[in-house]
Amino acid sequence: MRSTCRALVLLLPIVGCRCNQPTAPAAPGPQVVWVFEAPRPGAIVATPCVTSQAIFIAAAHSQGLNRTGAVYAVDPATGKARWTFDRDGQLLPTASSPLFVNDRLYFGEGMHGNFACRLQCLNATTGKPRWDFATNDHVEGGPVEADGLVLFPAGNDGLYAVDAMTGKPKWNFRADVHIDSSPVVSGNRAFAGTGKSRRFANYQVVCLDLKTGNPIWRTPVNLPAWGDPVCVDGRVYVGLGNGRLTESAHPPETPAGCLACLDAATGELLWQYPTGDAVFGRPAVVGERVIVGSRDGNLYGLRNGATENWMISMGGPVVAGVAVAGTRVYAVSVNGRIVCVDPSNGHVVWQHELARPGVEPQVFATPVIRGRRLYVAAEMATGQSSIVSLICFELPESEGNGQ
Repeated sequence: MRSTCRALVLLLPIVGCRCNQPTAPAAPGPQVVWVFEAPRPGAIVATPCVTSQAIFIAAAHSQGLNRTGAVYAVDPATGKARWTFDRDGQLLPTASSPLFVNDRLYFGEGMHGNFACRLQCLNATTGKPRWDFATNDHVEGGPVEADGLVLFPAGNDGLYAVDAMTGKPKWNFRADVHIDSSPVVSGNRAFAGTGKSRRFANYQVVCLDLKTGNPIWRTPVNLPAWGDPVCVDGRVYVGLGNGRLTESAHPPETPAGCLACLDAATGELLWQYPTGDAVFGRPAVVGERVIVGSRDGNLYGLRNGATENWMISMGGPVVAGVAVAGTRVYAVSVNGRIVCVDPSNGHVVWQHELARPGVEPQVFATPVIRGRRLYVAAEMATGQSSIVSLICFELPESEGNGQ
């Protein structure tokens, strides 16, 4: 394992806000504390799981035509790996964000093209397996825990719920749908979006009974619902869009996306806010505003339903979700522009660029904040290889307290 601390380039803001163009000098930005680099080339899509015990990251590695996965437990103080789990080289590539509950770590394996996959449960302290649960399709979305259950998507297998302690199955919602997004649980209900596969192309947002997995409502939408939903104050917000995570839709399709808002009780579609390309990341709800990024290159602040309050150009596609800490929101573009924004008016507090000469970042994972630390997972391409990296920043004194 290698852990290096490198000075990343800090640039002044050049982003624009439709409602409020910042003119004051930028506030001091974050400072790099450490950088973890995986020992093998590859990519990272999964959002890191940050705890006081360790930071857990799931990665996809490649060597020639061989593609495998690995999960790393990283020391929060030093950025050095404590353990690595790859199931003796047999773990499939993973895009599933790990979940930490009661010293257990849950994550899925497999991406499109993988079918015989697993949800894995490890001892979070040692990295040793506790149990695994076999599926017939990939587990791309991250698991969630509620009422002693772990819920997770499995593509054409739909949505599973298993006992968190034993891994024994409790229910499986399986229909003419393909589910890759991480579900969200609110009260006694679970919500998830559906997308497109070779077998199924029904675009829906579904609401299931948490105890039985029986559908309460299934609302059709006009685009694949790949985004991870959130449920706040009786509303479900979910990103929709076509194309793939890494590229826009190709002709004859036209790139399209939107943020959809549904009534959590009835499934009624209340409004949609259209964007120029897909919305893949989880939105953030801050007071009366919903903050969301789009692959069209913009970060949007919406208020009073589908009314745009402000818009910021991110200088590149945004597929990651938005992080919230205190009175600030944090977003990152695929090409590595990180911004800290005041959600009330769209003012850019500071901006930081991961790119530097000879290194091109790709960021698909949502940034995570814990205390005054900001964690950004990125694939750093050097031209010869792509390094799976986790960058730990110290935020300015006035920021932080996330999670």
